[in-house]
Amino acid sequence: MSWAVEEWKDGLPGKALQKIQEMEVQLDKLKKERTQKQFQLDSLEAALQKQKQKLWWLSPGKHSLCFPLKLQIQ
Repeated sequence: MSWAVEEWKDGLPGKALQKIQEMEVQLDKLKKERTQKQFQLDSLEAALQKQKQKLWWLSPGKHSLCFPLKLQIQ
């Protein structure tokens, strides 16, 4: 399968093939970086949701929900 994908490169000059190879390597690096950044973003979003949930539970307007927390503090 990869041979068929590479077939379009047949007959290209050496400099062009070298540049294509460099660009393919750069593409692979960028894909890995994007995957890592997406993982970081997902982790940060999860942490943010967790903090929002904590703030919601500690909200002064939610006395009935905070009752167990108030008992722990006293």
